Amino acid sequence: MANRKIDREQIIAQALKTLGKTHSFTDFSLRKVAADLHVDVSTLYWHFKNKQDILQAMAEAVIEHIELPDTQLEWTVQLKQLFSNIFDVYERYPLAAVLMVETVPSALVRLHLIDHTIGIITTAGINEQTANIAVTSIDFLLTGLMIDLSIENRFRQQITTQQDQGLAEHVKKIHAQAQSHHLEHMQASIKMRNQLSAKQQFEKGLDLIIAGLQQHLAE
Repeated sequence: MANRKIDREQIIAQALKTLGKTHSFTDFSLRKVAADLHVDVSTLYWHFKNKQDILQAMAEAVIEHIELPDTQLEWTVQLKQLFSNIFDVYERYPLAAVLMVETVPSALVRLHLIDHTIGIITTAGINEQTANIAVTSIDFLLTGLMIDLSIENRFRQQITTQQDQGLAEHVKKIHAQAQSHHLEHMQASIKMRNQLSAKQQFEKGLDLIIAGLQQHLAE
């Protein structure tokens, strides 16, 4: 392959695309990114020491796309807008949520986002410890939901494009078991997942956490 001139930003942009279509951190590699760029892998090593190094840069690039809300807005509105923006960015870049887990938040842009998010809550009069726990809880909610969504999409693709009948049977079994054993809460959960988008589910979870913070303020 050619050793054509290519800059760091081009590599990161392609790496995010490569990760998205790879659907797995295990299968993702600098060699695959190089192949997609039609360059020799040695070209990438001029910019990145190893796989972890490029993952760190990819995570930083994703965070840079997150817009911060107007600080003049009421704190609950700021929090909702911020996490709505984060959700949209994570959805735009497949496996972005997992990328954040697989990397260390050492870049200033990531540290600033964390600091700003906690600051939204403390500015409302909530102490540092409670604000930190709240932000961590929201992050767990968002990350877990995005991981669940990516796996669900992969399963759906396996069923529709690869005709994976075994996987399809397991999905049918969930519905059959819930009905035949009168698992009413499970049936309600299935109905809710079918009625609400992933973002709507996240927003409802976020509302619960915010309601808890408001109750904390009122005490």
